[in-house]
Amino acid sequence: MHLEPVHSLAARQFGVISRHQAEELGVSKRVWYRLVDNGLIVPIHRGVGVLFGYEATRRQKMMAATLWVGRDAIVSHRSAGELWGIWNADSDDPVDVIVPGRRGLPSLSGVVPHSPRDVDELAPVRHEGLRVTTPVRTLLDLAGVAPHAVSSVVERMLMSGLITRQRIKAAVARHSKQGRAGIGPLRELLATWPYADKPVESVLELRMQRVLGGYFPDFDTQIPVGSYRLDIGWPLWKVAVETDGWGKYESREDFSRLAERDADLQAHGWTVIHVTWRDVARRPGYVQRLVRQALESRGCRWAESGWSSSPIR
Repeated sequence: MHLEPVHSLAARQFGVISRHQAEELGVSKRVWYRLVDNGLIVPIHRGVGVLFGYEATRRQKMMAATLWVGRDAIVSHRSAGELWGIWNADSDDPVDVIVPGRRGLPSLSGVVPHSPRDVDELAPVRHEGLRVTTPVRTLLDLAGVAPHAVSSVVERMLMSGLITRQRIKAAVARHSKQGRAGIGPLRELLATWPYADKPVESVLELRMQRVLGGYFPDFDTQIPVGSYRLDIGWPLWKVAVETDGWGKYESREDFSRLAERDADLQAHGWTVIHVTWRDVARRPGYVQRLVRQALESRGCRWAESGWSSSPIR
């Protein structure tokens, strides 16, 4: 029997194929089990296997889970976050799958089925060959199962261009039903939104914005100054913060250019503060103190009504 169609379909599914799919391609139940007995198909779940020779991967595990659950299955929650690049998973983590309108699925090792009452925005998209929840729906579902991670997930989504503040606000408004898990943490984040609306170049910049948000005058990001572009700053007071992530300066030439750049900016009246990932993550109070001192040295003053809106001349 010619198995080219089976190989062709499995190749598009990370090596995975279901017995139902094989039957549609003309492979009988008897032939299927003969292929299993011969080791050409390696069972993963009941009625789902992977062709011999394919390396085991997380994507393969997700495909096998959706084929076992059925054609309406959607990769969701943490697994969807993994596909969108906003959630880190271990190789042995289970696969989250939404099954719209179906309850009482049999338990299966390595698969976590979800049957949510909230079916808004459940129309899946195809990403990396898998049916997966949209970024907005993924964020809502992740907020429900991992509320502690909302800030870091949103930061990654902002970095990747998957989400905006307005889209989060709209989604929260649409899904604000009593008992909807995940809405509370998202509302709290929106109420204290610390991030600028402009795109950023690193997660470190977003973390820095969170450290500054609510404590200082409104800041600008990606500020053009001559031939340079400053990460974060206050042009009114000519104070800037540069976030120095891993790998930004790796050679003597890099440090030489940095020194020349800072000297040029200082000659034009700018105070430049450099902070590292360690500073932002482990010493936010230290970072805030540096920024406050720099702003105050330029005439920016805090009063009960807030920071002064113009520098002291």
